[in-house]
Formats: sequence, C-alpha cells, structure tokens
Amino acid sequence: MTMLRPPSLVAFLLLCPLLLCPLLPQRGAAAQPLPGTVPVAATEESRREAHALGDMLQYPARAQTIVAQMRLSAVRAAAQASGKPPEEAARIVDEIVMPDFKDVQAQVEALLVENLATAFTAADLRQLRNFFNSPLGQRWIKTIPSFERDNLRQIQLLGQKTFNDSIGKHADELRTRGIVFSAGHP
Repeated sequence: MTMLRPPSLVAFLLLCPLLLCPLLPQRGAAAQPLPGTVPVAATEESRREAHALGDMLQYPARAQTIVAQMRLSAVRAAAQASGKPPEEAARIVDEIVMPDFKDVQAQVEALLVENLATAFTAADLRQLRNFFNSPLGQRWIKTIPSFERDNLRQIQLLGQKTFNDSIGKHADELRTRGIVFSAGHP
C-alpha cells in the first residue's frame, strides 16, 4: 500500500508561481486579455496609464515577491529531488538556476501592466488612478494586503477541512485502492 501525506495547500500555493513560469510572456509576445474582461486594444497611452497605476498598486514589489516565490519553489523542488538540506539546495539554485531568472521580474511586471492595458482603456485607467488617489482608494491600497492574507488563510482552512472531510468520508474506498493517509487521517 502507498502511504501518502495530505498535500499542504501552502506548498501547493508556493509551487503555483513556478508552475506558471511558462505562462509568462516571451519577448515580443502579445499579452492575452484577462478572463472575464472585454479586451481592448492596448495603446501607448493605455500602457503609460497602466504603468502609472501599476506603480500605485505596487506592481514592482509584487513582481519581486512572485520571483522570490519562484525561487523558493525551485529551492524546495531541488531539495526534494536531491535529498540535500534546504540551505545547500538554495546555494545550488542561486548559482545555477536563478541567473536565468534575472529578466523574469521585469517580465512579470510587464505582464501585469500589459494585462491592465488590454483590460481597460486609457480613460478607465485614469479613472482608476483618480480613485486610488482618493482617501477611499488610499485606504483600499493600505487594506488590501491584509485583506488578501486573511482571505487566503480562510480559503486554505476551507480547503484543508474539505480535504480532511473527504478523506474521512472515502477512507474505505481509498484503502481498497491502496491509498492510506498517515497520522490523523483514517
């Protein structure tokens, strides 16, 4: 029988950026509109407005965080694949893999900006910038990081509960198929 530990949602969410790397735009590739948006033709004006809005919304810092998450995912994957301690895996990843990521942060930021430019007109983006310059918009900018963290935490808890409940509900069927979960699970 195969013994499996329940997957960690945190590990899964940390691996997502690494898995999404192939989706980053290649040099010269046009950005695709965001799902659920009415695509508009990006113009130089809309790109300028999108860049200004992206600066307000801390896109450079977000891009840096995404690249840091990619690095963390690569380090964890290297440590798991090699059995090396995380510190040693990190040194190897930093020396060999991360140099290939030197342009990725700029690509991530460009992707975020281009998505804005293709989802909104220049006039829309100016209105959004006006909103974010207002007291309510500034409050939104200051509040949203903790709001997103709280949402993510609640979603992770919901996912863990659903997973654990499902394992309990289907324990016998899982066992008959050779899957037995460890500690704390049926």
